[in-house]
Amino acid sequence: MGRHFLSWRSQTPPARAKSKLKPNALPDILWTSLLALKESSDAFPPLKSVVAAAVAICTIAERTKHSQENARTLALRVKDILDVLADAVSVECEVREVPASMLTSIAGFARLLGEIRDFLDNISNASKMSRLLHLNRNEMLLFGFEAHLDDAYRDFLAASALRLEVQQAQLAQQQKQLALQQAHLLASQKQFSVQQLQTESKIQEISSTTDGILLYSQLTFFWPSPDASIPVAQNPFRPYTPIQPDTHNKPLLAGQRARGHFLAY
Repeated sequence: MGRHFLSWRSQTPPARAKSKLKPNALPDILWTSLLALKESSDAFPPLKSVVAAAVAICTIAERTKHSQENARTLALRVKDILDVLADAVSVECEVREVPASMLTSIAGFARLLGEIRDFLDNISNASKMSRLLHLNRNEMLLFGFEAHLDDAYRDFLAASALRLEVQQAQLAQQQKQLALQQAHLLASQKQFSVQQLQTESKIQEISSTTDGILLYSQLTFFWPSPDASIPVAQNPFRPYTPIQPDTHNKPLLAGQRARGHFLAY
């Protein structure tokens, strides 16, 4: 249903022509509600006929000169039922979202209001003799209308309570879903924290390994192995040994060669 439905209670309808109120005239607040509801009922077609019949009943009840008390009682009762009906229909619902039983009740209520409207119109236009002749019948019809209005009131009141119960169930379901989402979010945050700790631990492990490699490289550079084949002058840890002349492979002089040759023989 349109967003403006049920906002009729807070709307200000067009100014109604002020007239001198009779003792049995209907209160202005009733007309204020009815006229505002009439303007907003276009958004919910099933209510158009109900509102139109209610306005007609109140109009007849205010202008009739006969059975004013009965007409006024019926009009006020109709207004009370309209309030309950407004509460029974959700503000945002569309016609297709209203249960079929509710639409049937609204249609039956519209027919009942049509009968009451025709009855009050006939009484207001009947002659004095006709009213006297049909006094008992009219009284019985009035009691019957009041009983039907009471039934409609109970039906719409039950529908209003049912709608409230459904809304509470939907709210509870939404709260449950929200709680599940929050739990899932907390679990995700916890998992992320664990992953972050694992990542930090791996980073520290890699950093420690890198520091060890660098330290080993530095030690190897400054303290090389004793067997390393590097120049003596560059090895501060190896003692200096002077080079001895090689006398075994020194070439013989001419005399030495001759003497040796002689001795050989």
